[in-house]
Amino acid sequence: MSEITEATLRARVEELMKAGVSADMEKLDSIYHDNIVVMDLSIDGHLVTLEKKDFMALLEQTFKDKNPDDHMWARIHSLTVSGDRGHVLISRKIPVGGPNRLIDLSIDFVFEDGRWQVTREVNFSRPDAEAA
Repeated sequence: MSEITEATLRARVEELMKAGVSADMEKLDSIYHDNIVVMDLSIDGHLVTLEKKDFMALLEQTFKDKNPDDHMWARIHSLTVSGDRGHVLISRKIPVGGPNRLIDLSIDFVFEDGRWQVTREVNFSRPDAEAA
C-alpha cells in the first residue's frame, strides 16, 4: 500500500510518464481515475476534452510504435500534497496530436483505493520549437 506523501506522488508521476509513452494500458487504467477529464488547450485556442477511454485510446495510438526512451523529457515545476489531494505542474515534450509538442500539464490527483489517481489534467500545448 502506498502512502500519502510528496515522495509517493512523485513516484506516481514517474509511473504515469513511463506508462503513457509505453502505451501500457493496464498501468494507465490503474493511474487514471474512472472519472478523469483531460482538457487540452492548443496555442490557437482549440479546446479538446476527453474522458478516460478516449484519452487512453489516444495515448495508445500515439505511442504504439515509438521508443519510450525518446519521450521521457520532463520538468516538474511544482508538486504538492494536501490531505488526500495532490497537484503537479509539469512540462513535457511529447508527440500527442502530431509532431513533438511542448505541453504544460496541470494534473490533479486523489489518493483513493490505496493509490494516487489522476482525476483531471488541464494541458496547454504548442509546437516544440526545438523539434521544428
